Amino acid sequence: MEMAELMKQRLAKRLRGYDFYINAMLENFVSAFNERSTTVYVSGYAFPLELLWAFDVVPFDFEIACNNLPEATAGQGSSIMRFAEDAGYNRDICAFDRLIIGCDIKGMLPKGEIYLTSSYYCHGKAKANEIVAARAGKKSILFEVPNQISHGSIQYVVSQLKGIAKTLEDVAGQKLDMDRLKESIKSSNRARSSLLKINALMKTKPCPWDGARASLLSLGGIFWGSPVQEQIFNLLHKEITDRVQNKTALPENLRVLWFPWVPVQQTNYFDIFKEHQVSIPMVESAYVWWDELDEDHPFETLALKALNNYMVGSAQRRAAGLSKIAGEYDVNGAIHFSTPACYHENGGFRIISDALKKVNVPVLNLEGDMTDERNYFPEQAYAKLNTFIEVMQEKAYGPKDASET
Repeated sequence: MEMAELMKQRLAKRLRGYDFYINAMLENFVSAFNERSTTVYVSGYAFPLELLWAFDVVPFDFEIACNNLPEATAGQGSSIMRFAEDAGYNRDICAFDRLIIGCDIKGMLPKGEIYLTSSYYCHGKAKANEIVAARAGKKSILFEVPNQISHGSIQYVVSQLKGIAKTLEDVAGQKLDMDRLKESIKSSNRARSSLLKINALMKTKPCPWDGARASLLSLGGIFWGSPVQEQIFNLLHKEITDRVQNKTALPENLRVLWFPWVPVQQTNYFDIFKEHQVSIPMVESAYVWWDELDEDHPFETLALKALNNYMVGSAQRRAAGLSKIAGEYDVNGAIHFSTPACYHENGGFRIISDALKKVNVPVLNLEGDMTDERNYFPEQAYAKLNTFIEVMQEKAYGPKDASET
């Protein structure tokens, strides 16, 4: 509540897109705790939220919510994780999941009516969702998306979405209004159009915005299908356009493609980038991978949005997508942020790295952690990033003159 009030005061002084997003997230978290709310646990970055916004429910992504706690963002996430570890959850489990379970043990999570997660992006979150749902005496629902697109897989995903819609009808006490679902899809398309414009502006040199924030905004994407998402991107588009036109972007020496996501806890990564004038014009999670949605076939189009997610399917498909992004944004290198427990993500790194090197993009595997400070080593990060920046610098501009050293 205090954080929400402080953000409102900040917005009253100056309305900015990213601040508006943070404020909307905080308001959503507060609503999730309201006893009169129908709260639906969901992976905002891995479920077609347009369906939920067609109902009077509150989407709640416990992963994003827990990682916005002051302990997590300040680099003290382990103070909560230890409650899960003391209960028998090993440190080999993802820090996010230990944080979620720790918050649940401490009674910090709201009551949910539906506990919904998706099969792609994160296997661990589905298990954490199951654990939290069981502790609440509720059933966990897994939205399962196959690795290939076919008539059969589309129909399989459609049937699941219709089943989830029926469950939403039961818990929300309202029938699905197809006109409202269509409007949610229209709203999503308008937001997508604004994001495409933002991403086009990010190709400008120097880069006019911060790709790290773009990643955090994308991963916290619970507003797709609501007017809130439209306003966030409209505000950001205006701000970024002004920076380009007024030439107020920070100086840029090198450009980096970052994937797949950025850490929540405080690190020295982006301070090092700022020191060397390295920009992040694009992060994988902020790229638009899906086509415009078809409002006249809502379940089919939402199924395709899920099936086309860059985390679904083969690593070769994802590697091709990242190689395309690297070319579009004319980057000097790529950085893979590797968290220890993300086996699904780390398993595909070699295929992706080889593909990027084939298009002449050097790659750094940066080991760290999203939110467990015990797995973050600033001195090691400093050495690795500075060495990689030197590699990119030499590749872009040639060896340093002896007089510069």
